[in-house]
Amino acid sequence: MLRRLSTLAAGLVVAGAAALSFASPAQASTVDLTFGPLSIGEYCHAQVSSSALIGLYESAGLRCYSGSNVYVGTGDAYLACKYLTTDVVMAALRGPSNALVCRVIR
Repeated sequence: MLRRLSTLAAGLVVAGAAALSFASPAQASTVDLTFGPLSIGEYCHAQVSSSALIGLYESAGLRCYSGSNVYVGTGDAYLACKYLTTDVVMAALRGPSNALVCRVIR
């Protein structure tokens, strides 16, 4: 009887450990995604002006330009990140060469 009880207890411990290993959540990580002028231009074309082809994240903000480098409007960097990726966006940052860096959670 004692042997059966100890075998049953050991089985419950193993089953509990297995259940815990399946129930643990996946680890999320923070990733920086960099978008250049043409990718930003897609957002600009869709959300700011149909004549926009290029976008730059300058010191004055996210600015949209036509193919002949004529300024056509200003966009929102955070919304551009939301437009360009399906990941959860934490922040929109200015990167090197006026790139848009989207900090996302994956």
